Amino acid sequence: MREYTVVPGPKNVQVNRGDTQAAVNLFADIINHKAQSGWTYQSMESLSVTEKPGCLQQPVTTHHYMLIFYREI
Repeated sequence: MREYTVVPGPKNVQVNRGDTQAAVNLFADIINHKAQSGWTYQSMESLSVTEKPGCLQQPVTTHHYMLIFYREI
């Protein structure tokens, strides 16, 4: 049997011009950190969240990336 956990990915990644590897390294750091605790990386999924509007406001939709991990229990 497996248990799963979800970790939010970085929201806004800013890097120096031409240094896209720095953005990739942020995700690798998260994966390696969870692996040290016995978790295995499974996948990355995106989730769109729409917040209900208040009076006279439009709904606001944000997009989030989630890294999914599992481990045997």
